Amino acid sequence: MGPIGPAGAILSMLWALAAAGGAQSVDEWEAPPAARALVSPLSPTNPEHARKGRSLFVKHCVTCHGDQGRGDGPSARLHARRSGHPPRDLSRPDIQTGLTDGEIFWKIGAGWRFGGRIVMPGLGDEMPPEDRWRLVLYVRSLLQKNGSP
Repeated sequence: MGPIGPAGAILSMLWALAAAGGAQSVDEWEAPPAARALVSPLSPTNPEHARKGRSLFVKHCVTCHGDQGRGDGPSARLHARRSGHPPRDLSRPDIQTGLTDGEIFWKIGAGWRFGGRIVMPGLGDEMPPEDRWRLVLYVRSLLQKNGSP
């Protein structure tokens, strides 16, 4: 990871995000450049990370994104009607290739509000960084699970 180690990298990222203004209330939900550049410190081949990432996805994401990440969870339609934005299909190649791991990590932590409405709740206050990285690894696995390269 480098001379500052994972803890120092996370602290640096948090400082950069605070300086960038945290969660955004804009049409385009874009992560700051410092967040986009982040690289996961976790090994994608570690089965413990995959298991924990799946568990976190079920607990925090399935209700909107659905079991396979397709944006078809049991609350997806109601959420789309209330927020004006349907949950994204996280299994789509164009969604997956359009985001860095750092962006996904940032979006999980910051959440998104639009027009005073919560589009996606932020988990940064309740989920430690290592678990957010596990969730990123699981989100990445949705592409392969749904028959894409």
